[in-house]
This record gives sequence, structure tokens and C-alpha cells, in this order.
Amino acid sequence: MNEKGVFAGKKVLILEGGGFKTSFTGGVLDAFRSVSFDPFQSYIGVSGGSIAISYFLSNKYGYFYQCMRALCQDERFIQYSKAFSDGLMNLDFFYDIAETEFPFDFDTACKELEQKDYFIVLTDSQDGSTHYLEPTRENWIDMTIAASTVPMLTKGKHKVNGRHYSDGGISDPIPIRWAVENGATDIVLIRTTHFDFNPGMFRPEYLVSKFLRASDKIISDVERFQLNIKASIDYIDDLPKHVTVEQIAPKTPLNTQIFTTAVKNIELDYRAGLEAGLNYLQSKKAHL
Repeated sequence: MNEKGVFAGKKVLILEGGGFKTSFTGGVLDAFRSVSFDPFQSYIGVSGGSIAISYFLSNKYGYFYQCMRALCQDERFIQYSKAFSDGLMNLDFFYDIAETEFPFDFDTACKELEQKDYFIVLTDSQDGSTHYLEPTRENWIDMTIAASTVPMLTKGKHKVNGRHYSDGGISDPIPIRWAVENGATDIVLIRTTHFDFNPGMFRPEYLVSKFLRASDKIISDVERFQLNIKASIDYIDDLPKHVTVEQIAPKTPLNTQIFTTAVKNIELDYRAGLEAGLNYLQSKKAHL
């Protein structure tokens, strides 16, 4: 690792999570892919953002959007009868998604990362600590599933390399500070929370914590979920002078939430992401 940090001298792309809200993220990334725009040397994926960037690195235009549309209607994924046991969403079904129905191109993704970095954010299910891990071809799907495993909404934890992890958004929903502490000075952040987002405690993420069957530390982390987002946003507003963060975010709250069965809302948010991505590209062109 570079003694100045793994991200020193690199352009870093960070993707916030948000379940089905990451349809917006997919739109932004498809806008980038449509013009082969990828100036990044490092990527950091949180929760559903790790799925979106996986398809981007696989050079699979539109696959993430199609995947979101399919999942929200598939009875193999949505399990109302198991909401209080195995979770409302069957993330293990993602094995089938990633391998057959909307397959990743692992060869392309791994080749893309030969000279780049990709970190997935995970929360340790035992002690609530945050881990930033680089996937391999062998554990990529498992790590992506673990990164998206929200208690109650899903089974709550998933094993990677012999250790159980949960959604990285629980402990570090927008890992700006970690990136900067590891040398990042040039960051692009794709958000699913809108620019005027005001964290509130009475949201699904908070209510989920009341049903957690986990350690007190994990419960505490989930209850601090909104505060962690606020801390990240506050940090962005008061960055060190040598750090630049460009944000691509919805102008207003997205139509989808973490969970949805409404294809129309996914389509609307995807199109909003496409527009935001194209607007960003146009702004970059104007400054060339």
C-alpha cells in the first residue's frame, strides 16, 4: 500500500447504498457507460451500490436496471411469508441472478481491476465494526450479498471467508472520511439520498433495529444509521481544503425506498439517474 494511502493520487468513485433506490445509481452508471466514461482508478461500493458497480465493471449496460425490475416482481426474491424469519428479501437468490439470469462478466470485471482498486463496505455481524474488503473472483458474489444484508429485510448476515457480515451501510453508509483518511483527494460520490436530505430516526432503517436478533453493538449501530449519514454529509460540507468531492444526487426524494414492488417507481428513478449522469457529463465537457 502507498504510504500516503491506497487512494493517493487516484480518482475515487463512491456509491451510496439504498436497496432499490440504487436504481438511480444504475442510471448514472449507464450514462457513464454509454460514452465510455470511466476516469476512476478506485471504487468503493456500499450495499446496493456494490451490485451496481459490479455490473458497471462487467461492462453490462442496462443489466442492473433490468435486474432491479425483475427482482421487485419475482416471488423467489420477495418472501412475505418469511419476513419475520428469513427476511422479506431472499438475497441468496442473487446467486442465480449473478450467474445465469443477469450474469456478471467476472473476467471483464477482474481485468478492469488489474490496475485499479475496488472495496466493498461490510459491517461485522459480531461486533459492529466496519470492514473495507477487496473482492476476489471466488468470493465476489458472497461479499456482494453480505454487503446488502439488512437485518429483518433480509436474513441479516452472510458468511464471507468464514466470518459473518451485514450491510456496510449500517456502520459507514457514505465512506467519505475513510477514503480521505486513506489518501483520497479527488472523489465522485453517487448518492441515493437527495441533496436536501435531513436524517430522521423514524425511517425503515431505524425500525428494523427493533427486530434485530443480534448483539447490542449491532443494534446500536443500526439505531445510529441516520446519524452516520448526517456525520458523512456534515464532513462533506467541511472537507479538508485539499479534498474535492463532486456529488451526483437526486434533486428530490426518490420514488422508491429500500424495498418496493412498483416497477414504475424503479423506472422513474433509473431515468432520473440517467439524466443526472448525463448532466454531470455535460458539466465535465463544459470545463474541458
